[in-house]
Amino acid sequence: MPSRALWLICLSGLIPFLVCLALVYGRGEYAEAAKVVFLMYTGLTLSFLGGARWGAELVRAPDTPSLPRLILSAMPSIVGLMAMVPQVPLLAGYGMVVASSVLQLAWDRSASQSGLLPSWNGRIRTVMSVLGLLCTMAMIPALL
Repeated sequence: MPSRALWLICLSGLIPFLVCLALVYGRGEYAEAAKVVFLMYTGLTLSFLGGARWGAELVRAPDTPSLPRLILSAMPSIVGLMAMVPQVPLLAGYGMVVASSVLQLAWDRSASQSGLLPSWNGRIRTVMSVLGLLCTMAMIPALL
């Protein structure tokens, strides 16, 4: 069972999303930059989640890690990077990170249910992903 401290740490990860939303909808001079920073933070978060899965696989089988799991754990970083390429339209970048976030959540929940990750991880990942996706959905109208 995750501690209150762990929940607090996880929930504090939403602060950059909320600050960006406030800047965008506050219509201040930083609104346009906040749209890009939001996407960048989402890409970094995906990278973090992929790294956590890489580490979990190395702990699970340090001498014989699953190559498919290692490859899959690298994908969120690649998607996050592709979403931030300047030539990619901002809305398309947001679509990429939303799709990757949903897939990462499904994989993490499955791994939590099968014992590859702690069972409580699935609960935390679900709550955090839903809140992160709600923040992202709140950003979408500002991109249109």
